[in-house]
Amino acid sequence: MKAIGFHPRLFFAAFLLICTTTLILDVVGVHITRKFMYKRFNDRIEFLAKYLALNSEVSVLIGDRERLASLASNLLGEEDVAQVVILGIQGETLVDEGREVAGPLSTVTKPVLLKMEQGENLVFQDLKPFSRQPGPPAEKTIGQVEIAYSTYGIELLIKEITIKYIWFSIGLSIVSGLVFYVISHPMVKEVKQLAYAARQVGRGDMELRVRPGKLPETRSLAMDFNAMLDSLNKSQEALARVNREMIKQKSLAEVGKFSMMIAHEVKNPLSIIKSSLDILKRDLGLTSRNTMVDYIEDEIRRLNRLIEDFLSFARPVKPAFSVVDLNEMARSVIERFEMLMNETEVRIHTEIPADPVMAFADGDLIGRGLGNILKNACEAIAGKGVVSVLSRITDGRWMIEISDNGEGIAPDIIHKVFEPFYTNRATGTGLGLAFTRQVVKAHGGSIVARNAETGGAVFRVEIPITKDPST
Repeated sequence: MKAIGFHPRLFFAAFLLICTTTLILDVVGVHITRKFMYKRFNDRIEFLAKYLALNSEVSVLIGDRERLASLASNLLGEEDVAQVVILGIQGETLVDEGREVAGPLSTVTKPVLLKMEQGENLVFQDLKPFSRQPGPPAEKTIGQVEIAYSTYGIELLIKEITIKYIWFSIGLSIVSGLVFYVISHPMVKEVKQLAYAARQVGRGDMELRVRPGKLPETRSLAMDFNAMLDSLNKSQEALARVNREMIKQKSLAEVGKFSMMIAHEVKNPLSIIKSSLDILKRDLGLTSRNTMVDYIEDEIRRLNRLIEDFLSFARPVKPAFSVVDLNEMARSVIERFEMLMNETEVRIHTEIPADPVMAFADGDLIGRGLGNILKNACEAIAGKGVVSVLSRITDGRWMIEISDNGEGIAPDIIHKVFEPFYTNRATGTGLGLAFTRQVVKAHGGSIVARNAETGGAVFRVEIPITKDPST
């Protein structure tokens, strides 16, 4: 048995939904109409009863049955009023007029009140009230009016309205179904074309693109489908980039091993050279003021720093966790730099709260990482300017920002500053910031670089505040 297609299913589902909706609207509409009409009708009868009670006051007092009968006859002229009864002060029946009216009857009663103002109706002050329930102050109940009325007319009207609602709903459902079919047919046709294109793509035709349809929805769907194919192509390219990055990381690992080997091989001869120089200085009475000695010592120090950088980067970062006051650690690093920069025009402005921030971390590694950032900031301002350090707690993370008022980082290289061996300085190794990123990641944190709007570079480091290494 052939399965029912998408379009018939969609049409029957929509038609059923339309019919259900119109049926619910019918029921709700009839209910609201009935409630409204009954309220207006009861309000009208209540008004007639109040009006009759108000006009019957004097006639009830003097027992004018003729006048009361006239009032009752006038009220019986209303289409739905079936009977009018007026009772006197002793409960006696003064008027009882009625006529045949179809349908069930309902009754409304209203008291006839004697309104007594100062100095008026003194002769009626001693009348015994009709009811034992006293009225408001300065009023006495002297009678009662009863009106019996039929709701048959309203029921006929509601029935007629219900039938019209039903016919209207049937017509609306038919028209809506036809309109839906006319609208959905071309849309479903274009969806089928999209399904065909999806099958072709599944077979490997990644260059296929769908032609946008005539309807806005299917045109948007076709454009999204094409965008998805473009995204798949980009994902494939991204995967290729990831593979290249993995190869690069593998190469860096090999370079790291090679660097460690070379550093170890160079470090020992360098130590011998340094010792030999010290012996020559002692034997020949030379000092660091000698130009050649100064050059040799400067180059030895530079080579030693270069070796230390290679060793730090090549050696895997394994934090030795302990409870550390991060704020105190940062202040200690800044104090050391302030001593180093004492003879320069570099000023370090700090905003580090006095409150301790205790966390489970490797204070030595983080301090070395922050030192690399401070060193770069001081070099960026060429020994003259201001380096600012700001620390605070943000969402359970210790954040520290180090900024300078230098020229900032060129936009085309800002994404490369954390790459190993990348540097724009003649004497740099390009390993300081790469090492800092390793340290921060080893603590589960993050580091970003940006340019401040006012100029200069800003490095932001965030470290999670944890009390247990397992967390």
